[in-house]
Amino acid sequence: PMQSMFISVKCDRGKTYEVGRRILKEVPHVKEVSSISGKWDLLVQLRVPAGVDMGELINEQIAGIAGIRR
Repeated sequence: PMQSMFISVKCDRGKTYEVGRRILKEVPHVKEVSSISGKWDLLVQLRVPAGVDMGELINEQIAGIAGIRR
């Protein structure tokens, strides 16, 4: 079975679109990246198979992208 997860991302000023493109290109299992308004800049939708370590995916692959603040 597959599981869905949504992650909110805060980017450095002026880096939102660059970060979004890099997430789509570099992170496996990303279904969609949307630019949003408010406290966060991006909403990332992941669709992953059961058994994938979500913590590792978020902390090592997404959080490691330059331009992500939180």
